[in-house]
Amino acid sequence: AMADVGNICRCICGERPQANTTILVSSARGCKDCNTALCLEHFPRCGFAEKHGGAVTVHCIDRSALAPRLAIGSLIVIVAVLVFAALTK
Repeated sequence: AMADVGNICRCICGERPQANTTILVSSARGCKDCNTALCLEHFPRCGFAEKHGGAVTVHCIDRSALAPRLAIGSLIVIVAVLVFAALTK
């Protein structure tokens, strides 16, 4: 069985940027666990923003998605080919 790498859930609380507001959520349920309730529970700043008219939004990065893996894999192959070509000139 493959290990659960977890998805990255980023909370954006209000207007001003703040310290690290990322949480690792289980990738078993995709990004369903990444929601504003999770942010309100973990970060007091989000609760403050919610009460005083600021928006609380979430951004989830699905680390088990196929497209980013293919993109990174192809970049590694391209770099390897270029290095090989440079070394054999």
